[in-house]
Amino acid sequence: RYQFTHALIQETLAQELSTTRRARLHPQIAQALEELYGANAEDHAADLAHHFAQAEPVLGPDKLVRYSLRAGQQALAANAYEDGLTHFERGLVARGIALSGTEGASQAAPDEEAADLLFGLARAQSATLLVHQLGEACATMSRAFEYYAGAGNIAQAVATAEFPIGPPAYLIPGVAQLMARAVTLAPADSHETARLLSRYGGTIGVAESDYEGAQNALKRAISIARREGDVPLEVQTLTYGAVVSGQHLHWQESVDNGLRAIELAASDEDTFSEVFSRWWTAIGLLHMGDLDMARSHALVLRDVAERRSTPRSLASVSYVPITSLSCLEGDWKAGREYSDRGLELSPVNQQLLGPRVQLEYETGEYAQAEIYLNRLLEAMRGRTDSFSSGRTSLAITAVGRTTGVPDRWEIAEAAAEAVLSEQSITPNVALSAKAGLALLAVQKGDQPAAEELYPYLRGHRGTIIWSFSSVDRLLGLLAQTKGNLDQAVPHFKEALAFCRKAGYRPELAWTCCDYADTLLQRNESGDRAKAVSFLDEALAISTELGMRPLMERVVAIQGRAESQPVKTPVYPAALTRREVEVLRLVASGKTSAEIAADLVLSRRTVERHISNIYSKTNTRSRAEATAFAFNNGLVSSS
Repeated sequence: RYQFTHALIQETLAQELSTTRRARLHPQIAQALEELYGANAEDHAADLAHHFAQAEPVLGPDKLVRYSLRAGQQALAANAYEDGLTHFERGLVARGIALSGTEGASQAAPDEEAADLLFGLARAQSATLLVHQLGEACATMSRAFEYYAGAGNIAQAVATAEFPIGPPAYLIPGVAQLMARAVTLAPADSHETARLLSRYGGTIGVAESDYEGAQNALKRAISIARREGDVPLEVQTLTYGAVVSGQHLHWQESVDNGLRAIELAASDEDTFSEVFSRWWTAIGLLHMGDLDMARSHALVLRDVAERRSTPRSLASVSYVPITSLSCLEGDWKAGREYSDRGLELSPVNQQLLGPRVQLEYETGEYAQAEIYLNRLLEAMRGRTDSFSSGRTSLAITAVGRTTGVPDRWEIAEAAAEAVLSEQSITPNVALSAKAGLALLAVQKGDQPAAEELYPYLRGHRGTIIWSFSSVDRLLGLLAQTKGNLDQAVPHFKEALAFCRKAGYRPELAWTCCDYADTLLQRNESGDRAKAVSFLDEALAISTELGMRPLMERVVAIQGRAESQPVKTPVYPAALTRREVEVLRLVASGKTSAEIAADLVLSRRTVERHISNIYSKTNTRSRAEATAFAFNNGLVSSS
C-alpha cells in the first residue's frame, strides 16, 4: 500500500502542474506519507525530509528539521557522508542557524536540536572536506560542544569533543583548545576522562610539541582503558602514541605503539585508528630503513583508502606511505599511480605533491615536474600547516640539488625560516625545515650555514628524511661544504651501508655520486680508483631507473675523473690505500666479516683484498701479513 501510494504521488507531481497547485499539494503529500508510514516514519526520514522541505512555506520548519536531523544521522551510519552533509545543512538553514563564516557562527547552539544538527554537520564535514578545510569542521563541532557543556550534558559534550575530525589534530586549528576545555568537565579518573585524555594527549604532543605532557595523558588513558576493558580506547590511545612518538623522532617507539594498536584492533570500525596506526608504523619503518616490513602496512593503507566507507581526508593521506615507499625504491610507475589516486581525492595534499615533484624531476620529466611544483607552491601559500610547509621547503631544495639549477631558493629559505620561527613545532617538523636549509647551504657553498647545521643533523644519523635524502649523505655534503673532506668520507660510507641494506636504490645512486665527487676532490692515494667504481655503480643504477639528471651528472664527473692525475702510491709493496686499510684491520685481529662491516664492503671483496696483500707483500698468512704491517710502520706496536 505504501509503495503504491508513494508511486501515485510521484506520478501526480510529475505531471505538468502550476506552481500554485504544487504548493497546495506538497503539504498534503507530506502529511499523507507521514500518516502512511506511521510508527515507522523515521525509517523513511530522507523521503519525508524532502517532502516537508517542499511543504515548508505552508507547514513551517518543525518537521523538516526533525526529519532532516534523523536522515542525516542515518546517512552517517551508512557512510553516505555527502547525503548527510545535505540533510544537516538543510535542517540548520530551516532553523535560521548560520552554517559558518557569518556573524554568530562561532556562538554556541541555541538548543539541543540545533546542537545535534551542528554535531552531525561537523562529522559529515570531517569526512568530506579537504585537510586544509577541516578547521571549519572543528569550529562547527565547537558550537555544538558549547551547548552540551553549558546544558550540563557531559556525556554528549565528551562524545563531541573526542570525535576524531579527519587526520591527527596537529593539522586542525582549534582542536587543542577544545580538548583542554573538555578535559575539565569529566570526573577525574573516569571512563569519560580517559576518552578525552586519549585525544588530548595526541593533540598537545603535536600541536604544542609537549612530548612529556602527551605521554602522561596517554599513559593515564591507557591505564583507565585497561581497567574498564575498553580495547577500542586502548587502540585509539596507542595510535595517538604512535603519532606523538613519530613527530618527536622516536621512530622505534612510534612503530612499537603502532604495531601494538594493530595487534589489538578487532575490527575496522575505527577508521582513524586503523589508518594512523599503520601510517606511522609504515613511515617509521621507512625512516629506519626497513622497506620490506613497511610495505605490508603501506599496502593495507592503500586498500583502506579504496574503501567507500573511508572519509575523503583519511583516504587521501593513506596513499602517502605507499607513494613514498615507491619513490624510495625507484618504482616510478607505482609512485605516479598512487600519488594520482591520492591527489584525485585531495589535489593540494602537500605530502603527496612533494614526492611527486621529486619523482618527475628525478626522471627528467621537467614539464610535468613544473606543473606539480606550481601546485605545491600554490598549496603552501596562505597555509599555516608547519608539518607540510617544512617538507615543502625540503622538496624545493631537493629539486635544486637534482637539476643543478638555482631556482626558487628564496621561497624555500623563507618557508623553512617561517616554520622554525614558530613556538611549538615538533622535532619532525624542525628536521624537515633544517634539512631543507642544509641542502640550500650545500648548493650555495655557504660554509657558515653548513657549520651551524652540521651538529644538529649529526644527532639524526642512520635515518632517511622522508623520501628526499638520508641524513648521513646530507652530513657528508655538509662536511664537504665546510671543506673537511676527511670528515665527509665516513658519513658517505654510513649512507652507503644504510641504502644498501634498506634497498633505497635512487638514494644509493646519489650517495655513490656524491661520495665519488668528494673522493675526487680529496684525491689521496686510491681515491680516484674508488671514485671511478662508485661512479660506475651510480651510472648503472640511474640508467636502469631512468634518472636522467643524475646520469648526466655522473657522466660529467666521470670526465673529470679521467683527466685527473693519479697520485703515486706512498705505501710499501705498492699497496693501495684500501689494501692498507684492510691490512691494518687484519693486524688488529678482525675477521673478514668484521672487516667487511667496518669498511662497508662485501666479504668476497675483503677476501680479494687480502689475497692481493699476500701477493704484493710475499706473505702467505694473516700472521705473516701482520708482521709485514708492523715491520713497515703501517700499524703501531704500542
